[in-house]
Amino acid sequence: MTDSTPVCRPEEVTLDTLRAMAARAARGKRHSPDVARFLVDIDQELVKLGREIRTREYAPQPGRPLRIRDPKPRWITVVPFRDRVVQHLLIAATLPALERRFAPQSYACRRGFGTHRALQRARDWTRRRDFVLRLDIAKFFPSIDHACLKRMLLRVTEPPWRWLSDRFVDAPYCGERFVSWFPGDGLLTPLEHPHGLSIGSLTSQIWANLYLSPLDHLLASHLGIGSFVRYCDDWLIWDDDPGRLREVLLRLEEHAATLRLKLHPRKTRLYRTTEPVPFLGFVLQRRGSAVSVRLRPENLRRFRKRMRKVQALYAAGALEAHEVRSRVQAWLAHARHGHTRTLVRRVLSELVFRR
Repeated sequence: MTDSTPVCRPEEVTLDTLRAMAARAARGKRHSPDVARFLVDIDQELVKLGREIRTREYAPQPGRPLRIRDPKPRWITVVPFRDRVVQHLLIAATLPALERRFAPQSYACRRGFGTHRALQRARDWTRRRDFVLRLDIAKFFPSIDHACLKRMLLRVTEPPWRWLSDRFVDAPYCGERFVSWFPGDGLLTPLEHPHGLSIGSLTSQIWANLYLSPLDHLLASHLGIGSFVRYCDDWLIWDDDPGRLREVLLRLEEHAATLRLKLHPRKTRLYRTTEPVPFLGFVLQRRGSAVSVRLRPENLRRFRKRMRKVQALYAAGALEAHEVRSRVQAWLAHARHGHTRTLVRRVLSELVFRR
């Protein structure tokens, strides 16, 4: 999620504008060595960056790949801080036009939306409908086709900023490699289509929303179904007629193929709303006129595993009490959006931190 303050043309970028972008990019990351090094000589760094942007000599530096396992095993990219500053600048300049393309049912990385609002909307629809179709894109970020993305960005990016969008789309990709074939492809076609968008950058988060917007508009405008919620590449679509949802699935699968995307064969499934339906780390299940919202078991397992590490760090003196408290409270803020009062009380009683 980012601020939507508009900025000027690239040729008119000032030191004050870049300083504001650096402040946004540094939020919550000032203790990072990369950020600290940049901030020590911030004026010198920003003057150089501004000159590169005005002359169009700027090019993103290679990111650092990092393997993470929470919430699931995947590769993310640690973006150099100077590139994060420029990404904030680009998104601030283009976000108003991008927002006009987003459907109101899309909740990821948008001011005033977010995980918990998506969960609340999902709870409302689960209470009111008999069936729900869950959709997920297989290997979404590694599959994003550069040519398709550039065509979409061309329609929403002012001409002075297009070169900078292209630089980030074409930047070296260091994420997971994924190759898939579609009707009409030859043996080498996937290799002729540059694809893959690094997870971990601001542009990737925002552009992922744009890339899937055609599927949102297909649902709402052409198929007449507005009862859905999308968070990144995870949809829940509700209706009282399971046959209609099966037709929707076929249409979405066909349209996804035009974007060189495939639906996840295991996670894409039709449920009754009286069955447990996973979504955003919770499980929704209609019980009469109410909806139960429980934490997924793996969410609780990951939290306990993280807390064992925090307990060890605190015992060794590597963490202070306020740092421990903030990590626990972050999970509690998330968990309390479900029906978890008894669970939270039990989990908190298990947590003991000693030097």
